Amino acid sequence: MARDGFKIFDSDTHVGPFVDVLDPYLSTEAKQKLADWEEFKTAHHKTGHVTYTKGQRKYRRRLGTAAADETPAGYMAGFTGPKRTRNPNPEGDTDPALRIADMDIEGVDVNLTLPSGWFGTWTTGDDVSLEQAMYKAYHRWMDAYCGPYPDRLGGVILCCARDVPGSVAEIEKWGKSAWAWGILVYAPYGSPLDHPDLEPIWKAAADHDLSITLHTFTVMPPYAPGGLDNWENLWLQRSAAHPWCGMRNMASLIGSGVMDRYPDIRIGTLEAGHGWLPFWMARIDEHYDTIRAALPPELKHKPSDYIRSGRYFQSIEIPEGQALTQSVIDLVGEGILMYASDYPHSESHFPESVDLFMKWEISDDLRRKILWDNAVKFYARAEVQ
Repeated sequence: MARDGFKIFDSDTHVGPFVDVLDPYLSTEAKQKLADWEEFKTAHHKTGHVTYTKGQRKYRRRLGTAAADETPAGYMAGFTGPKRTRNPNPEGDTDPALRIADMDIEGVDVNLTLPSGWFGTWTTGDDVSLEQAMYKAYHRWMDAYCGPYPDRLGGVILCCARDVPGSVAEIEKWGKSAWAWGILVYAPYGSPLDHPDLEPIWKAAADHDLSITLHTFTVMPPYAPGGLDNWENLWLQRSAAHPWCGMRNMASLIGSGVMDRYPDIRIGTLEAGHGWLPFWMARIDEHYDTIRAALPPELKHKPSDYIRSGRYFQSIEIPEGQALTQSVIDLVGEGILMYASDYPHSESHFPESVDLFMKWEISDDLRRKILWDNAVKFYARAEVQ
C-alpha cells in the first residue's frame, strides 16, 4: 500500500492490553493475585474490557477556581480530544484484522504499537512478581496479535525496572521475534532511567538490536515529571508534563553515556512533541560545558552530537504544524523526526491524521523521510517493505 506514492510508518500507536484479553496468557498464580486489585478494576462502558486504575490522578480543578471538582468521573475526565468524522474500531485493540482495516482507511502501512497508558498501574503494586507476570502475558499476547501481519504490526518488550534479571530474560526470550522492534522500561515514579542497576537492560537491548523507546505518561503511573505538581489542572498537566518527560528521559540516557557504551544503540522519544528539541539541545549543550561535574567524566561528546548522530529519533505531534516542524528540521536535520498519530487514543485525529500531514507544503524527499525512512532506521528490526 502507498498513500499518494508514499509508504507510511506510524511510529507511535497504542494497543490494549485489556486484562480480560490477556487472561488466556496469565498464569493461575497471577490470576489469583489480581483478586487483591479488585477495588481498582474497571470495565469499559461500551466494550466491557477490563483495566485497572491504581494510581490514577484526576486533575479536576478548573483554573481560577479554589478547589477541584469532586464529582465522580472516569479516566481522563474533561479531555475531549479533536472532533472526528469517524472513531477507531473499539475492537481493533483485540482483533488485529480490525486494526488493519482502520490502517487501510487512513492509508497507513505499518504501526509500532505500545501498551495504552493505564498499563503503568502495575508499577504501583508491592508485588513485583505480579507486575512481571503482566508483562510476560503481554509479550505472549503480542506474539499472537502481531503474528498474522508481521510486516505491518510490531511492538516493544516491556521491562520491569524492579526486576532487571527477569526483564533481561524476557529480552532474551522475545528479542529475535518478528514483532519485537524495541523495548520500553517501566520505572516507578522517581526512579531514574540512568540508574546503573538498569545497565543489563540497555546491554540486552543493544545485543538484540532493539530500539529504546521513551514514552511519556499522563494521569496514570509512572507519572510524567510535573505530573504531581500542576495544581490539579489537566490543561497545565497535559501541556507541560509530556514535553518535560521527553526532555528529561532522553537527556538522562544521553548524558549517562549509554550511546558511548553501545555505539549502535538507538534511542527514540515518543508522544512528547518535537518543537522543543532545538531549544533543549542548545540548553543541555550549554550545561555540558558549565556543569560537567554532574555528568560522567568519560562522556565523549556533547549532547547535540549524539542527537545528530543518526541514532536518535523523535516522533512528531501533528498539531505542532508545518512551520514549527520545518524550523526544527532546519536546525537539527532531516534524519530525526518520524510521523506519528497516537492511534487510537482520543488525542489522535483518526481518520484524518494522514490527511493533515499531507497538506503540509514540504518537499517530497523530506515527506518521505518523516513518513517512512526515519522510522525504518529507528525500528531497524522491523521487516517491512
